[in-house]
Amino acid sequence: MAEKREILGSLAALHAEQAVGFVGYPQQYVKGATPEECFIHGVDVAGQPFTLAVVPPERHLQAAKESTDRIVPSVALLSDTRRTAQMPCVAMPDNSPITKTGGMILAEQVTVVDKAKGLYRSNWLSVLQESNQVQAPQLAVGYMESTFILSTSSPEIQAKKQRLIHMNAQWQAAVARKDDKPEQIEDIDILDYQAQRDSLSRELFNEAYLKWFVAVDVQYRRLQTLPMDNEAKVRSTILELIDSNTVQGMYGGVILRPVRANHDVRVVQMDSIRRMNAEFDYKNKVKKPIETAWNDFITKGGSGWLKVMKRDGYEVEVIPVQRINAGPISNAKFAKEFLKPVLPKTIKAFVDTSFYHSPHLNFANQNAYLASPIAVRKAESLEKEILLGSIHSFGKVIGNAMELDKDMNRTLELSQRVEPREFKPRAPAKTLEY
Repeated sequence: MAEKREILGSLAALHAEQAVGFVGYPQQYVKGATPEECFIHGVDVAGQPFTLAVVPPERHLQAAKESTDRIVPSVALLSDTRRTAQMPCVAMPDNSPITKTGGMILAEQVTVVDKAKGLYRSNWLSVLQESNQVQAPQLAVGYMESTFILSTSSPEIQAKKQRLIHMNAQWQAAVARKDDKPEQIEDIDILDYQAQRDSLSRELFNEAYLKWFVAVDVQYRRLQTLPMDNEAKVRSTILELIDSNTVQGMYGGVILRPVRANHDVRVVQMDSIRRMNAEFDYKNKVKKPIETAWNDFITKGGSGWLKVMKRDGYEVEVIPVQRINAGPISNAKFAKEFLKPVLPKTIKAFVDTSFYHSPHLNFANQNAYLASPIAVRKAESLEKEILLGSIHSFGKVIGNAMELDKDMNRTLELSQRVEPREFKPRAPAKTLEY
């Protein structure tokens, strides 16, 4: 039986173990001598009251000391709303999901102290909205899309890329051996080989000359099945969905997911998934007409793909998405995380583990993204367009983004295992790739 999905960001979702945090509207701050004696009183996104203590553990305090841009949350900082405040969030006695008279917080890594009394304790806290005078956050099920472009003209970069592809193949062959696990790979101790592979991966992630990041709200509840016998209707449905999410600097898109029933199981045909997105024309500094997404799809093999889907009897589902691009400041912040000796949380939280050593591949095209509850803090450009400020995954990963049904349950199966695939260029006439 499919699991009932509780309201995103609610205490009910926390209690149902669908999340490890919750979103709250602070109504009152109570200061004390220690973090354990400081409390936030408020209500969650469903209007349920809570009392929260924020007590960061020592590992978080130490990490903050070693970082110049990591602020340890506290009730004192939240209650300070001066212009020079580091972490303000306005609390109002009537603040709620209905009145929205104050700010919004995300309590992370939450422990239930006393459910009946509404008492909770969190290891960390983020401000999603300082006050009702700034953009409200977006709560969704989705992921952050990370794209890395490596130089094709640099012999050094290409040599590193080819070395990494070779090391990945050697590593996979070694771990696939069920018996007689090797102690060495290419005459290198296996632990040293792993360390070299990790280091080379991080180098290439960091050395990508272009990096950009996009929050993706996957709107499963708006999923529709396309009428494959009516191409005009397919076109209008897709363009209407893309257009509905293209607003104030955010861009609409769709995922086309072919599905076939296999007895009682619905199977996603992974190599036939297609995507279309509204785009910005950087040359002319304007948004491209929505129709461009369809026209590009058709001219790049989409016409043949539609015929194959109809001929082979696939049920094609269209899933709308809304894409929020990181602006220059946030993009630089996310890129800076790759300078650290460990992979950023944005990769660990949203990308299948088998792709951690594949910075040269397009994660979206390879369906590598994992869907989980996310909270997107928004920023505004000078032109009042909405940009990605920060993104927080506050729930357990539900599954690969292609496995979720309309109720956001993991009920679909995939036709093939999600793993890095190295494609050789193919002649345009022989491919339906888009």
